[in-house]
Amino acid sequence: MSGLQSRIDTVEANAEVRRQENEQLQADLDRADAALDASSPFSVTDRLTDVSTVVVAVRDVGDDAVQRVVALARRAGSTAPGVVWLESKLSLQSKDDAKTLASVLGLPASTKRAALRAEAWTTLASRLAVGAGGAEPDPFGALADAGFVSVEGAGGTEPSLADMGGSGTRVVLAVGQSGGVQAGLVVGSFATAAVQASIPLVVGEVFAEQSGGGERGDALSPILDDDTLAARVTTVDDLEWSAGGVAAILGLADLGRGVVGHYGYGNGADRLLPEWSQP
Repeated sequence: MSGLQSRIDTVEANAEVRRQENEQLQADLDRADAALDASSPFSVTDRLTDVSTVVVAVRDVGDDAVQRVVALARRAGSTAPGVVWLESKLSLQSKDDAKTLASVLGLPASTKRAALRAEAWTTLASRLAVGAGGAEPDPFGALADAGFVSVEGAGGTEPSLADMGGSGTRVVLAVGQSGGVQAGLVVGSFATAAVQASIPLVVGEVFAEQSGGGERGDALSPILDDDTLAARVTTVDDLEWSAGGVAAILGLADLGRGVVGHYGYGNGADRLLPEWSQP
């Protein structure tokens, strides 16, 4: 009995040591992130001067991370009116939602859900590429009126649908395990639509350790596992951290000179941040 108790005591002691080590590592990470957060405005300054940036995000993926990207884009000199939220209705869990989306897109009510979502991403990407004057009626407005997308400002601004997109627009798409629409239903098809519309795109994952949704970087696998998309679309797997926000903005700037990268420290990442270059 004493031997068993001794082993239990050893296991508990080891567990306590690991707990203390994890707490120390987390404290170190928090300090490093705080330092990067303080310096991030200087890191991105003048990187996107006079560039139009639209942040597209899955609802409930992480408001703080999404708003940080908008703020950094503005600091970089970009015209960044706010956020286009992809609402949970786009998961098409109900037949009524699928029928409504089919009607909005002008497709038969019998169209499969995957095809409906793919057409929605194509419609949205095309609209962001050409702006509000490219089609009448504005498909953006139709999607918003039906509750599939919405627009939110940042820093006290109140953008309209007409403010979103136009010639030369670049896009940051934010996804994650906790979003109202599963990342797997968005990432690959949206990235394909953006590439077809010639939109420079950064896709960022807001990772949540406690969600039990797999490993960091998994949400980006439809891009990372596709040679064509991986060569055209930049990815960031730590958008919840300050480093991820900086990587997204610097990556968006690099796309303007044809440089694509995969950043973070999860599956498929090449390095934490883009290589430094002069603004």
